[in-house]
Amino acid sequence: MGSEPRGHCDSPGLAAPIHPLPPEVSYTSRMFLFAVLACNEAGVQSYNTAPLVAILAPEDGTVVDPGALVEFYGEAEDGQTVAADLQITWLSSLDGVLDTNVPDRNGDMTFATNSLSAGSHVITLSAVDTRGDSAETTVTLQVGDGSNVSGAPAIVIVNPSPGEQVGASQVINLLATVADDVDAPEVLPIEVLDNPDGVVWNGYAAPTGTLDVPFQAHSLGIHTLTVSALDLEGKLGSASVTYEVVQDEVPLVNISSPADGAWGDTIDIVTFRGNVLDDTTPNEQVVTSWTSDLQGLLSAAPPDSNGDTTFASTLFGGTHVITLTATDLEGNVGRDTLVVNVDDPLDRDDDGDGYSENAGDCDDTDDTLSPAEIDICDAVDQDCDGYINDPYWDTYEYNNLSALAYDLGEVDGGILWSGDSLEIAGLTFSDATDEDWFRWQADDELYDNVDIQIVVSGLSASGDFVVELYDDGGGLLNSDSGNGAIGADFTSDVWETGDDAFYVRIYALGWPTGSCSTSYKLKIKS
Repeated sequence: MGSEPRGHCDSPGLAAPIHPLPPEVSYTSRMFLFAVLACNEAGVQSYNTAPLVAILAPEDGTVVDPGALVEFYGEAEDGQTVAADLQITWLSSLDGVLDTNVPDRNGDMTFATNSLSAGSHVITLSAVDTRGDSAETTVTLQVGDGSNVSGAPAIVIVNPSPGEQVGASQVINLLATVADDVDAPEVLPIEVLDNPDGVVWNGYAAPTGTLDVPFQAHSLGIHTLTVSALDLEGKLGSASVTYEVVQDEVPLVNISSPADGAWGDTIDIVTFRGNVLDDTTPNEQVVTSWTSDLQGLLSAAPPDSNGDTTFASTLFGGTHVITLTATDLEGNVGRDTLVVNVDDPLDRDDDGDGYSENAGDCDDTDDTLSPAEIDICDAVDQDCDGYINDPYWDTYEYNNLSALAYDLGEVDGGILWSGDSLEIAGLTFSDATDEDWFRWQADDELYDNVDIQIVVSGLSASGDFVVELYDDGGGLLNSDSGNGAIGADFTSDVWETGDDAFYVRIYALGWPTGSCSTSYKLKIKS
């Protein structure tokens, strides 16, 4: 006979089964059964495996806004323990235990929360079976602050104020500003989320970047209001403020006039009207104040017994955030806000040329006149600098008056009956009112008589011009008129002595239109 089969536990003796085996069971089968029974009697332990766990959502590295609802999905299974008997824990590194509900019979588990703290979370899912073996897995989750990367939209929440109390029936005016270093405010998608109430509003800011969203809270307690904006480069910016909703313990405040977003001029007198109501303090004892973020306190007059408050005032130019604040005798504060846009009429570019009156536009009804224009040769001041055709002035301007006469110094030979001469070229008449005045000294020492000869040449043949010669006292000594070449002479007494000053004036009686660059010459001999 061959060797007999033995069991794997190598027991020294194999116990027989309690009940006799039928004769048809083979010898080999009988030996195997004996071996199994012997192993069991020897107390061999069964093998236990640890659970398997997985986080399906959120994905590792997910970024969400503060107050956003985050849904968690996971799976767990064990080879020896049914899913319902596993001990499950969802844990946040910032907020602690999030959930401990057991999986369903398929090993699936889910929960959701919108109360995660801002910051970087390590989310851990762990499972422990009935034998004490455990397993865990983790993902990272960023809430809020980490999304405000460099270049993301900048958001400032003006209202409500941090920690402000509002009544449960009060309409809250969310007022914020949104700006981006690349994209215009009106193209940035914006979400307003109130935790715990949920999404309040989706939309876009005004072109000025102002966001004004009225809403009403639905639950009492602490609320976190978050404004988020996404620019066209995918960068997300957000800002949050925490306020408290109480059961009508704060004064109810409402501004009825002017309308939110109204426009006015700096010269307008704006009438402000509002109403305050409180559940315990008499209305006339509620302390009220009207303020502007640009101009400060506007009025602190108390309301009447009906809670009505009104005053009138002018406003500085700019976008004003107007706030009506009411404080009751218990110190509870209620507010309402709106935006009023005020500009100076002289700051408006009415003709669309890029300049207003305050920016130097001399005629805001004519888009051809502004500081950006260049004077052309006509009778109009195109560049609004107060001078006509100044690009065509000669080098001796501005000498349109005797008091502004260009001083040529001394023009005289200094010897008896001798003379000196001076010639100036390139002189122009830049417009019909342009005059050229020159002054010089003719030093008639001892017996030197003064002999003045003035010649003006090169004058346009189509114009009519005048030359005048004056003494130092303003007396007219000689004159001539015409075109082409004109002149004026003067000879003093032989024995007259002293330093004599003379003036010459040249101007146009009939200026040829468009002849700004036509030049003439002046020759003085004395």
